[in-house]
Amino acid sequence: MKIAVLGGTGDIGEGFALHWAEKHHIRIGSRKSEKAEAAAEQFNETLTLFERKGDISGFDNRTAAEDADVIILAIPYAHVSGVIDVVRPVLSDQIIVSPVVPMSRDEYFKYDAPARGSAAQEIQAMLPEGMNMVAAFHTVASRKLCSLDPAFQCDVMVCGDDRHSKDVIISLTDEVVCLRPLDVGPLALASTIESLTPLLLNIAVLNHLKDPSIKVL
Repeated sequence: MKIAVLGGTGDIGEGFALHWAEKHHIRIGSRKSEKAEAAAEQFNETLTLFERKGDISGFDNRTAAEDADVIILAIPYAHVSGVIDVVRPVLSDQIIVSPVVPMSRDEYFKYDAPARGSAAQEIQAMLPEGMNMVAAFHTVASRKLCSLDPAFQCDVMVCGDDRHSKDVIISLTDEVVCLRPLDVGPLALASTIESLTPLLLNIAVLNHLKDPSIKVL
């Protein structure tokens, strides 16, 4: 598949790229194509260091999204509407994946629920009619993911309304050895998994933990 990771120049984008590049075409997207191209080159060099092969390329966000099968929105909540505006002309039948979390911080991190209930539901309303949204990857410790640490194990909560789209993302998640996908229901429940991100950040700060994640036992 062609997998576009918009805003994919950071840790979470690198983690997805390193794990999926052997089987899929990874398209790193950024506001500026030069930044995405530089990140893709760096990710390809990391693959070589780990004696892995892959296909990672860099583009501007719109080009990365065009003709992709799956689009992952690895972008801050505040930038979502702007990125959707840029890529909307090339959206048709791609599966959109949101790990986006609306949150703020004063003394502690807190989840800021949008009027529609969740970031995923808000993004769904921005998309062309008929497109499918899946919410996932909110609890993945990105730096551990891109380290390719074999000891790292994490559960990924996945929700969405379209069975096929959800199954595609569950299957992709299952390809990553350190991740276990868990179906948590329809998109209406996205707020419950989005709110886990500020919870994990507070746990990290208050208990001096580095990059905590979630494993359901």
